[in-house]
Amino acid sequence: MSEQWLVEALTESRLCFPPGFPRDIAAEAPLRHPLDLVGMPGLTVEGVRQWLVQRDLPGELSGADRRLYGCMVARAGAAALFFDSDDSEAEQRFTLAHEVAHYVLDHLLPRARALRFFGEDILPVLDGEREPGLDEYMDSRFSDVPLGLQVHLMDRGAGGGADSGAVLEAEQQADRLALEFLAPMAVARAELNEVSVTEGPRRLESRFGLPTAAARTYARMLRQRRRAPELSVLDFLGDDE
Repeated sequence: MSEQWLVEALTESRLCFPPGFPRDIAAEAPLRHPLDLVGMPGLTVEGVRQWLVQRDLPGELSGADRRLYGCMVARAGAAALFFDSDDSEAEQRFTLAHEVAHYVLDHLLPRARALRFFGEDILPVLDGEREPGLDEYMDSRFSDVPLGLQVHLMDRGAGGGADSGAVLEAEQQADRLALEFLAPMAVARAELNEVSVTEGPRRLESRFGLPTAAARTYARMLRQRRRAPELSVLDFLGDDE
């Protein structure tokens, strides 16, 4: 299967299949993981920076102040997920799904790898309670395991776009996992089979509560992938949580 990473991420997320659509990711995700959802009107880098300062958290946010769709601040297996409360319901839903995806892909999975590699003795390092030893530091760099506080920004507009291939790939993976949370491929494909190509994005918007741009991108991706046979994630996980 070409998307084994997706199966692994869905398993780690414990959000494998929605109980209904549109999915209430804001209600479900905090039941599975220690997540705080923080809505801010007109979310900005400075707003997140002030939130960190008020809680004596040492994360540094680079660059000038700018508007954000969302943000993830993760530490010790828990996270705060920020979203712009001025956005539409569909945009907020997708933003939260995207940030949950980053929490799983960039925090939970690397943390699980570190625990498997180092054992429980690495927990104080992962949680920022002590500095890593030289061997631990080198091994964490080579294995791409993050240490301490993580901050991820979901930018809005040209001021903070992806500046490397690795960042772009990470964003694309987070989008793909977010779409699987909200509109599982097998179900979304069935919806597209019932309508014309031009009607497809609107069907995805209506059925799954996706923002317009995300629905268009997903519809195009699913149409392209339909040309080649591919096993669904549901073939591996089933449709029960």
